[in-house]
Amino acid sequence: MEQVLSAVQERKRREQIRWLCLQHIDAARPAQMTDAALLPLVQTVHSITALRELRRELDYLMECGLLTLVEDYETWRLKLTHHGIDLVQYTGPCPPGIGRPPVPQ
Repeated sequence: MEQVLSAVQERKRREQIRWLCLQHIDAARPAQMTDAALLPLVQTVHSITALRELRRELDYLMECGLLTLVEDYETWRLKLTHHGIDLVQYTGPCPPGIGRPPVPQ
């Protein structure tokens, strides 16, 4: 039972990190954001988040078509696609795997 609870908690954590990434990248628009600038923002909520874990979740978001990712030396430059913008602004559907809260009232 404890392993199942841990797996659910870990899934929710990943989904919340993905949502936080989308929100912060959206706030930086129209400029791009780097993974180095994004990491401390995510760490304010999930303090033990490492750069490797952040990049894994950013890669997931890129594969979903929600952001573009350009690797520039050791830095990743991030920008939302129109699908990512619509998701953050609650004008588009939210795919599974993203911890977007219910529509604000």
